[in-house]
Amino acid sequence: MPLDFVLDLLYPLPVRTNKMFGTVAIYHEDKVILATKCNEAKPLDDGIWVATKLEHHAELKSIIPELRELEIYKIKSWLVLREEEDNFEERAEQIVDLIKSKSPLIGNIPKPKKKKNHDSRSHLK
Repeated sequence: MPLDFVLDLLYPLPVRTNKMFGTVAIYHEDKVILATKCNEAKPLDDGIWVATKLEHHAELKSIIPELRELEIYKIKSWLVLREEEDNFEERAEQIVDLIKSKSPLIGNIPKPKKKKNHDSRSHLK
């Protein structure tokens, strides 16, 4: 997992991970909270992605000014702390502190996955 020190910072919160469009997403309870991306071939947006809502962007950026919008995916429900930031680890700790304090600024409940439509005739031969 890229930037796996984030998991150490999140301890002792119970978290799980899952691959998600070129990143590793981190979930706590029913919410996706973070994702990490590190791709040498496509380094744009490498770093820690913070799951949030558009209405929280301004407040999160006032707390952590280094947070930026994603450039590759243009997904409005994420901000990124780029790995190249001078105080990257300090800001990562700040993000995790917000998560541990149950800040409503971080975390999104993922939309349920659509079930695959099975052809009812597939069992007939």
